Amino acid sequence: MKKLSYIIPLYNSARWIEKCLYSVLNQDIPETDVEIICVNDGSPDNSADIAREIGKSHDCITVTDQSNMGASGARNTGMRKATGKYLCFVDPDDYVEANVYGGLVRRMEEEQLDMLRFDYQIVDEEYRILPKSGYERKFDLSEKQMSGAEFIATRLDIGCNIWRYIYRREIITENEIWCFTGDYYDDTPWLPLVLLQAKRMNICDTVVYNYLERSDSLVKSRSAQMMKRKSDGVILLLKYLEQELSDIKTGKIAVDKEWKEGVARWYKRMEAHSVVSLLTDIGSALYDERRDYVRQLRELQVFPLTADGSSGNGRRKIKTANISPMLLIGLIHIKNKKR
Repeated sequence: MKKLSYIIPLYNSARWIEKCLYSVLNQDIPETDVEIICVNDGSPDNSADIAREIGKSHDCITVTDQSNMGASGARNTGMRKATGKYLCFVDPDDYVEANVYGGLVRRMEEEQLDMLRFDYQIVDEEYRILPKSGYERKFDLSEKQMSGAEFIATRLDIGCNIWRYIYRREIITENEIWCFTGDYYDDTPWLPLVLLQAKRMNICDTVVYNYLERSDSLVKSRSAQMMKRKSDGVILLLKYLEQELSDIKTGKIAVDKEWKEGVARWYKRMEAHSVVSLLTDIGSALYDERRDYVRQLRELQVFPLTADGSSGNGRRKIKTANISPMLLIGLIHIKNKKR
């Protein structure tokens, strides 16, 4: 068995994949103990060719081709192929710090952990470090061994990126927790399901990952087409979250009694953040489609939203949305027209 499996989905990644792969190779773990699984997700560029060329000098690199299924589908393919005791995810436009994964694996071994969360930094396209958002700066990075349920109830924020953790592979594969389809927030409903299977996890403040904030990313784009994709993705996310919350309340998803209420509160906070984000985007870019989106939200029965954990502007938006989501959309629309 390999010690560590890296999963890297490839799609239009030719510009960045070389830096990504060499950063993963530049680690304090022998290459004989790792596998780097690149999944070519029907990419129209030569990302896979670049990965294969680098792989000629590094036997630990493999490239698997598949028709386009999105990053989540590529990650699922990678997880099914992985053989490592531990598992981590790296996106092809990102890169990792040198010689950090050996320490993570040692922590996993010494503490017999199922998951370990590490720190990261945001960089721009010139690889300059950018400031994190307010909620990221407030995240408690102090070490504490706990269950995944306790982590959700007491530490987890709205950032549910799949690449922030190293996992014991079997808690994912034995429980068949596969990534959800979608191209926005697709890892958000996946992560809590994995955390709920983690009996022992911890946190470390080591900066491991470098997240590239691209100007052409779906998150940053303000085009009508991309905003539509993003908004549809949030509706899909809310459907997943509502189903998981229902399964937790009915006992279909088992949660320790001590943390069940706190886990449910996290789901409601995540829903509130997602709905406010959606209503804000509708008001600024999809105003003509506002009635259809509000109808879908009402069908999901997400109102009233909780203001738990929110402050300032977030609380005001939640309060307004609870009075009338159309009112919040209208206010945002008027504000944007004045700019």
